[in-house]
Amino acid sequence: MWLPNLEGRGAPKYRAIADAIDEDVKNGTLRPGARLPPHRDLADHLDVTVTTVTRAYTEAARRGLTSGHVGRGTFIRGTEVDDREDGPIDLSVNVLMPDKEVAVLESRLFQRRVLPWTQLLGYVRPPGHLRHRQAMAAWLAQLGVRVSPEHVALTAGAQHAMATVFPAITKPGETVLVEELTYSGMKGLAEHLHLKIRGVSMDAEGLRPDALDTACRTGRSRVLYCMPRLQNPTSAVMSERRRRQIAALVTKYRLLVVEDDTYGFQSPERAPLMTLIPDRTIYLTSMSKSLFPGMRLGCAVAAPAILEKITEAIWATMIMPSPIGADLLCGWIEDGTAARIAEWKRHETAARHAVAHRVLGGERLQTHPSSPHIWLHLPARWSSDAFVAAARARGVILNGSAEFAAGDVEPRGVRLCLGTPRTRAGLEQALTRVSEALHDRAPAARAVV
Repeated sequence: MWLPNLEGRGAPKYRAIADAIDEDVKNGTLRPGARLPPHRDLADHLDVTVTTVTRAYTEAARRGLTSGHVGRGTFIRGTEVDDREDGPIDLSVNVLMPDKEVAVLESRLFQRRVLPWTQLLGYVRPPGHLRHRQAMAAWLAQLGVRVSPEHVALTAGAQHAMATVFPAITKPGETVLVEELTYSGMKGLAEHLHLKIRGVSMDAEGLRPDALDTACRTGRSRVLYCMPRLQNPTSAVMSERRRRQIAALVTKYRLLVVEDDTYGFQSPERAPLMTLIPDRTIYLTSMSKSLFPGMRLGCAVAAPAILEKITEAIWATMIMPSPIGADLLCGWIEDGTAARIAEWKRHETAARHAVAHRVLGGERLQTHPSSPHIWLHLPARWSSDAFVAAARARGVILNGSAEFAAGDVEPRGVRLCLGTPRTRAGLEQALTRVSEALHDRAPAARAVV
């Protein structure tokens, strides 16, 4: 019979037992399908009450570790995916799914509602129900953004927020300043809206102040789009000094900043740019990375005059985002689910960084310990496109620099997303293939005739 090792565990007994189950699942002592001792047997062995064991098993089930079957007992849950993946492994999409939390949530997903179904299933005018915007404002406060709900408009994710913000502040043909390597979704949106983009040089902290100053002096751009915290794809994080330098230039040239803070939850110790220049910033984020992409919930934060134009664009593009996702967020903020998932993602990201540095430690990696992605600088013999093809031949899907470059020059690099494989073993398998591809012979350049 399996017995938990409770030595050195200072938590309450029921939690200590659940922690021991969690630990032994991770180290392989308890395998999927293993049957845990009956409540009374374990209580007798540990000299605790049956109620303590029941609470421990309930906590283990809440974490997605176990499943109970009436008349049969309590068993360790199986995984929905294998540790090893046979087909192509996709490192091109940034998503980290908390499978254990999903297993817990699925049985009670709609049992708790903040607003009645009559309000959730009907139309609601943008910017959204006040109760839901209050919940979003509470979430933003955890990210270092303290705003009134009256300044928040709910959107169907950050991409939809961008699609409503830019028509509100630009006209077709205008040039928007962006980082020289920018979010690929911004490139696609600019093309769709008939906007031009101009890349601004970067360094390890993101936008270079001297390059932004030059771009403002030599052009007529009124709008800057940037990601000051965990920039995509480079993972750059602006220091306090850099943020103040950029804020000063924004004020000097009277720019309007669209700040994309999609990954800000991963680096809450750094404040967003909006805190320095709130009157000149439109702040965007979403729950896709911090919680679940299927929620399709995000927001735009702006001054009233701009927010009114954004809400008009929301109504014109999709009437409204689904109130159901917003109601889920309300409940999850109140019961601690949202904070628990975000904390798990920060912890899991750190663990996956350890895997990446172990496998690719000898390569030139540009990242941040909190970032869910890594920018891999390629050796001189590799072009970005050629390496993407080589990795694909080995069964790994990557994004090359062409996806992100905001100019004619494409650096030799690829983005590696750490979260898409459902397990760390799957990530290690993918990164091992990347490492092997790096040491392949690069294809010879074809002669031009």
